[in-house]
Amino acid sequence: MFNKKDNRCRSKDKFFGLTGGGCCDKDKVFIGLVPCKEDEKKLAKLNKQNRCVEVGEYCSKKIKFIACIQHKKTHCCFNSKLARIFNEQGRPQIGRGWGSPKSPDCRGFTPEEFQKLDFSEIDLSDFIADIVGSIDVDKIQADSIKIQEKIESNLENLTRKHTN
Repeated sequence: MFNKKDNRCRSKDKFFGLTGGGCCDKDKVFIGLVPCKEDEKKLAKLNKQNRCVEVGEYCSKKIKFIACIQHKKTHCCFNSKLARIFNEQGRPQIGRGWGSPKSPDCRGFTPEEFQKLDFSEIDLSDFIADIVGSIDVDKIQADSIKIQEKIESNLENLTRKHTN
């Protein structure tokens, strides 16, 4: 349940990125020579939607006897924010981690694991805030007034018909 694969982005790229940059930070997307790859752009979008958990960072390219020239960040991203919340808060309950940045564990829950979760311990306030934030109170009030006016108009018409 809630399976998803790992996603990676270059967080530091010393030579091709001209001393830094990277494609992980949505605020400073790669200022260097090499453009971000499509999967890195997709990851930035998923991160912006709060659908990912960062597992960690590792050296992805080394020059022998010199140093690491490129780092990558690994994320586990999910189909929805709710799936991310369940994974983020449910894994500690069953003693499961995220693996390592080089070898992440992004698999979802087995049915047996899912049954072990204590849902009263899962904080859904972040998810609920999104739902509440998407409600247009002014539109609901305007629609309510229109419905009320329509009902009153229909009642008046019915009353006139019965008195005639």
